[in-house]
Amino acid sequence: MKIKSKSYEIFQQSETNYFGLIWILAKTDFKMRYHGSVLGYVWALLKPLLIFLILNFVFSNIFRRGEGIENYPLQLITGIIIWTYFSEGTNAGLVSLFSKANIISKVYFPRWVVVVSSTVHSTMVFMMNLIILLAFYLYYQVYPSLLEIGFFVFYIFCVYVLIISFSFIAGPLYLKFRDLMQIWSVILQALFYASPIIYPLNIIPSQYHKIMLLNPIGVLIHYSKVALIEDRLPTLVNHLAIIGVLVVAFLIGWLYFRSVSSKIIEYL
Repeated sequence: MKIKSKSYEIFQQSETNYFGLIWILAKTDFKMRYHGSVLGYVWALLKPLLIFLILNFVFSNIFRRGEGIENYPLQLITGIIIWTYFSEGTNAGLVSLFSKANIISKVYFPRWVVVVSSTVHSTMVFMMNLIILLAFYLYYQVYPSLLEIGFFVFYIFCVYVLIISFSFIAGPLYLKFRDLMQIWSVILQALFYASPIIYPLNIIPSQYHKIMLLNPIGVLIHYSKVALIEDRLPTLVNHLAIIGVLVVAFLIGWLYFRSVSSKIIEYL
């Protein structure tokens, strides 16, 4: 296809410019994702919005679970958009090496470039989804302070670190074990209901809070909602714990990827 051939030519001309390669691959993935669809890039906005409409209708009107929860629509859309970023980012990272097998087998360059580009592509989609988030906060007249927005940006960066740490491990493993896609889809489904997306954490009995907060993405979604909507911030100890967990996760992912990167071409 025209998009592929053009990006491949630029790719060959930019072999030593790794950041340039990341951007080229990410843009190509973004274009190919919506290539041929009638609505095109609009789907990047429609998907989380449609999920929100369905869940909000079901839990607010049928099960009445949203009653009595302050700013429930805002809590729901915030959770959905962050979750969509995590879900799509980890899925993209999982198949990143496999989907670029044709390029990897023909051109030598650091394999981490492919993994990182898949996470950048997911981040581009997430940035578009922030338009929806902004519209909701304006509609409901909830205006977080600059400090709270800054913490939200920090939590999103933490989500990104979580995605890339997972991708560094899952990308190479998927080349050997194709069942990982099915396994991860089941795990994602479980994590969705184990995260405070369709419900706030405070409606869960307090004795289960520590168990639920063992879920890293659940923690980041909860803290994002607390910062943006409830006008309060977690403690310094909470933040240090998040940073510690993410640093360990990233180091494990990166060290594992480095240990198997020389064998990736053999797995393709």
